[in-house]
Amino acid sequence: MSVAAAGVAVLCAQRRRVARAAEETKKKTRSIAKETLARLRSRSPRTSPKGQARKKMPPAPDPYELDEEGRKIFPWPKSFAEIVQTALYSTMNLIMEGETRIEVCFPPLPLADLDWNICDLTETRIVDANIQHAIAFAKLMVKDKRAFPQLDAEEALKKAQEGAPVQEPDKIKGLLERRFKKKPEGDLGRTVRILFPNKPDMLRARDIHYNKWRKMDRPELLRRGYYNEVNEDAWPGPFEDVFVYIICQEAAELPKIRNYIEKADAVAARQGRVLRHVLFNLNLNKLRSDIEFQRRLLPWQPGQATPKVHFDFFTTFRNAYLIRFGKYTQTVLRDPFNINYVGAMYHAYPSPWQVFMQDPDGQYLPVWATDLRPSVQCMKRKLQRANSLWRDVGLPEDDSKDDVYKVADIKDAGTINKTVLQFIKEGAGNALWWEEGFDEEVSRKWRLA
Repeated sequence: MSVAAAGVAVLCAQRRRVARAAEETKKKTRSIAKETLARLRSRSPRTSPKGQARKKMPPAPDPYELDEEGRKIFPWPKSFAEIVQTALYSTMNLIMEGETRIEVCFPPLPLADLDWNICDLTETRIVDANIQHAIAFAKLMVKDKRAFPQLDAEEALKKAQEGAPVQEPDKIKGLLERRFKKKPEGDLGRTVRILFPNKPDMLRARDIHYNKWRKMDRPELLRRGYYNEVNEDAWPGPFEDVFVYIICQEAAELPKIRNYIEKADAVAARQGRVLRHVLFNLNLNKLRSDIEFQRRLLPWQPGQATPKVHFDFFTTFRNAYLIRFGKYTQTVLRDPFNINYVGAMYHAYPSPWQVFMQDPDGQYLPVWATDLRPSVQCMKRKLQRANSLWRDVGLPEDDSKDDVYKVADIKDAGTINKTVLQFIKEGAGNALWWEEGFDEEVSRKWRLA
């Protein structure tokens, strides 16, 4: 054997030894993640026709409890899966009672990663999180086998509008002159259409979240669209049963949602059908604040939202689910001088509006409940009382004066007689512009529990 051949043989032998050693090391090394996944799959009794493990439904919401006044109190949610499940549960309850316009709103990311009150709604991680939650919500909507109540189309439309004028009556009149195909009769399955602000956002969601769209038994029941499609000549009409509006990124897009809903409802009413509309995580509180900011500080522009879009339209939506956090710091004339406290407003129909405080261990404890939507200032006052700060901020001893709603007259907003210290701490106002516009709003639905 030549020297070169001997060297090749030695090199091959070394490679075989290295490969065997790597194989033995791989066998000895445990993959905890793979073992856990295999164990979970083996427990699942349900399999798809192809033999693959099928995802289970998210956990059902925790059962509610009855308080002293007989109101249903839901506990604080433990995960986003439970949040989406409870939001769907509350939404379906309202739909089965005849409501056609519904709002769902909760922070799409944990409180440690996101301040939902001042966040940038165009941030990619917020947009993607909202898309994932909306897809999960829509899939649960499709899977729910309960038939929607049969409503008279004209009566349902009048009830939903609450007498408010439509935004573009002439264009709607012209739209109704077109011929739209009617939805085929028969049990074709419940269809849901998720609507995006524009076509590029819709296409991006389709490409990035493609697998989430397709992973269901009948993916054709979950469809996509965008706000402006209703204005195009190629718009085929409202064929779906439920319309879910997501990732509205600025206040100027609120009139576009109103335009879509009013036109779709008008065409559906002509067809004898009733549509259901869900505002999903639009963060309307922040967008309402932007309306006032633009109105006062920026020059008027065509298409810009005005307070009328809230008073004439968004007040007609019934809230099914809401979580709104509040993080505050109170300065006091005693040690430790600066006290931080955190709380949240929580609502899950059919429960009342609830205020939760965060204790030192990070747990959320219910401290107050009411049948009418409390103002942001009211929530802050309840948290101050829960943290024993009411004397430091000058709140009156009677806690019934904390709410924006007076027993004698619902139109009388806020605490009437403020102490000097309370006036210094809070100022003259008691509520935000959309909370105290009792005379302008066409409906009280958005305030109801």
